[in-house]
Amino acid sequence: MRIAVIGAGAIGGLYGGVLAQAGHEVSFLARGEHLRVIQSRGLNVESPVFGSFVVRARASDRAADLGEAELVLFTVKSYDVDEAAKAARQVLSAAGSLITFQNGLEAPDQVAAVVGEPRVLIGTTGLETTIREPGVVVHTGNWHFVTVSALSGLPTPQVEEVSEVLRGAGINASVVADGRRALWEKAWMLIPMATITSVCRASIGPIRELPETRRLLEALLDEVGAVARACGYDLAEARDRAWGLIENAPYTMKASMARDFERGNRTELEALTGALVRMADARHVDVPAARTAYAILKLRQHVEAEQDGTQKPLGIGAVGR
Repeated sequence: MRIAVIGAGAIGGLYGGVLAQAGHEVSFLARGEHLRVIQSRGLNVESPVFGSFVVRARASDRAADLGEAELVLFTVKSYDVDEAAKAARQVLSAAGSLITFQNGLEAPDQVAAVVGEPRVLIGTTGLETTIREPGVVVHTGNWHFVTVSALSGLPTPQVEEVSEVLRGAGINASVVADGRRALWEKAWMLIPMATITSVCRASIGPIRELPETRRLLEALLDEVGAVARACGYDLAEARDRAWGLIENAPYTMKASMARDFERGNRTELEALTGALVRMADARHVDVPAARTAYAILKLRQHVEAEQDGTQKPLGIGAVGR
């Protein structure tokens, strides 16, 4: 199968590399030194699950160079979705499928607005992987999973086909009946964890221990659940799972959004905390903890961007009702 990876970072590099190693014709949209190394020496993948190997594949920072793809793995960060969707539209064949892998809740609809709803599938994934250096993707854990579902409705033949392609390469992929539910189940841990470790500028261990921040964390969990219910998803059992994961997370763990704030990088604030607040507003759900945290983090992001000369207008009224 002809496959294009839009966003050859840690997740796209790993799954794209595994698919290429399995014999598929894979091309990568990448940039910077990572792209240059892939073009000159190939993509080096190291994994306790898939093994260590080097993939030599077509790679470019121009979508037009990738050729037509029957499957697109859409693995960019949420803040790059709009531009990357235009690139995906250039390479996706008329009968092809695109599977999204973004954090948050809004990306599948954003992509569908550009490439067309019938071609978009919802993916979720869990794994530990990183780019150790340009051109080198390291799968640091011995576990991973992928879920595949339709954008709306029950699984389609496209869903089954994509899942089978992934499984055929050794990827632990499964079909789920409701992709929106899968996104909410992931968000129930991800949004509170990202929000609280960012706003507190601390790892999860001390946050769990201090009664005041523990109550704030619980409030964020409850608010995610309230918005999910307003969207038609009663995930009471998922709250217990989310809380269990947070309770058992390593003491020093911080969400990637918190680490991006620390490093002065672009963050997924709008796709996570911001999306929760927007969805709450649209459904008249009160989310005071998330709203306050979002305001603090949005100001922090603006002030730090102002200091390095990259700030954009705050958008007065974006936080208040």
